[in-house]
Amino acid sequence: MKVGRKNIIAGFLFMLIAAIGGFALGGTFDATYANRNGDHIMSMVRFYLREGHSHGMPISMFNMIIGLLIDKLNLSNRSKEFASWATISGILLPIGLAVKGAAGAPADFPPVGLPGILGMFIAIIICLYGAIKTKSLT
Repeated sequence: MKVGRKNIIAGFLFMLIAAIGGFALGGTFDATYANRNGDHIMSMVRFYLREGHSHGMPISMFNMIIGLLIDKLNLSNRSKEFASWATISGILLPIGLAVKGAAGAPADFPPVGLPGILGMFIAIIICLYGAIKTKSLT
C-alpha cells in the first residue's frame, strides 16, 4: 500500500476532527430554543457548524475506501497520486461549511468548499476509469 496510505491516515484524522465537532455541538445544545410552537428551530450559524460535522464523516469514509482500493486499480502512478490528493481535497467542503458557521454564516461568504467538491468528483471519475480497466481487485 503505497499511494492509499495517506488517504487512510487522512480519513481517520478527518473523522476524529468531525467527531470532536459533533461532541462540541452536542455539548453546546440548548434545548430551550430547540423547539418553538412545535417547530424545530436552528440558527444559521449552528446549521453550518452541523453541516460541517455531518459532511466530514462520509468524506472521511470516502478517503478510507479510496485508500484501500487505489493501489489495486489499473491506473498509472501519476493518476493514482492525483486521485489520492483529489480525494483528500474533499475535506475542504466540511471545513468551508464549519468556517462559514464560525464566521456567523454571512450570505456573501466565499465558497471555500467548492474545490473539495470538484476534487472528489475528479477522484470518482479517475477511480471509476481505473476500476473499469481492472480485471480483478484481488
